[in-house]
Amino acid sequence: MISIVICARGSNLSDELSNNIKDTIGVPYEVIIIDNSANKYTIFEAYNIGVEQSKFPYLCFMHDDIYYHTNNWGKLVEAHFSDEKTGAIGIAGTPYVPLMPGAWWDGEMVNVNIIPWNATNGQFTLTAYPPVKTNKNRVVVIDGVWFCIKKAVFDQVKFDEEHYKGFHYYDVDISLQAHQAGYHVYSIFDILIEHFSKGDMNKNWCNNALVFKNKWQAILPVAVGNIPYKLKCEAELKTLNQFTYIMRKNGVSPRHIYQLAFNNLVKFHKGYFYYKIPLQLGNYIFKFFTSR
Repeated sequence: MISIVICARGSNLSDELSNNIKDTIGVPYEVIIIDNSANKYTIFEAYNIGVEQSKFPYLCFMHDDIYYHTNNWGKLVEAHFSDEKTGAIGIAGTPYVPLMPGAWWDGEMVNVNIIPWNATNGQFTLTAYPPVKTNKNRVVVIDGVWFCIKKAVFDQVKFDEEHYKGFHYYDVDISLQAHQAGYHVYSIFDILIEHFSKGDMNKNWCNNALVFKNKWQAILPVAVGNIPYKLKCEAELKTLNQFTYIMRKNGVSPRHIYQLAFNNLVKFHKGYFYYKIPLQLGNYIFKFFTSR
C-alpha cells in the first residue's frame, strides 16, 4: 500500500496522469496533492505536509509531469522494501557525494533509468555505476523526479524546511539523512518512468547547493562501495568545474566564484594528493587574480 505525495501546480492531476497511476500501480494507494498553485509552500514544507497526511507504510514522492511505463510498479516498490535495511529507493542516484558543491550527477558516477524529457521514440537512458548486476545499485543520494521512502524512516528524518528555501535539494538532503540514519538507499532499474521536463539550475539551486555543503561539511565526502581514490578526485574536480560554470550563468562574479573554488580545493585533502588537484588549484589562483 502506497501513499503518493505530489507538490502540484494545481488542485488536481491531469486525467492522463491519474489514469496512468491507476492503471499501472497494481496495489492499494492514495494520492495526496499539495496544491501549490499560489506558491504558498516550499517543496520541503509541502512534502512534510504530505507525510503528515499519509496513511500507508510506503511513501512515493513524484513530479506531476511523469508517466509510468511499468505495470504493477507498486508491487515492485513493496518488494524492494521487503528488505528491512532499505529506507529509500529512486530511479536515479550516485554512490558518491563530493565535498565540492554541485549537482550529484556531475561527478559522473551515475545510476539512472528513465525516459528523459528530450527522448525520441521512447528511448530510455540506463546508466549504472558500478555496472548493473541486479535490479538495483546502492547509492548515497537519489533524485527527486521520483523516489519512495518507507514511512517508518520519518521517525528519524524530515524534509529540512529550516535550512533550505524553494524547490531544490530536498531529494539529496532527505536521502542523505536516511543514509546517515543507517538505512540503505538504492537506485533501482526495474521501474521505468518518463519525465517531460528538464531541471532548472537557477539561483535558488546554487544557494541550496551551498546550504547543503555547509550543513553536511563535517561528513563530506560520503561514499558507498569500493570507489578508487583517483575516481573520487576526478569526481570532485568535475563537480566543482560544472558548479562554477552554473554560478557564472546565474550572474555570480568571477572573483567570488574563483575564491569559492580555491577555498574548496584547499579543503580537499583525503588520502594522498592526486596530481590534478594542485594543477587545478593553480588554475583557480590564476583566474582569481586576473579577474580582479
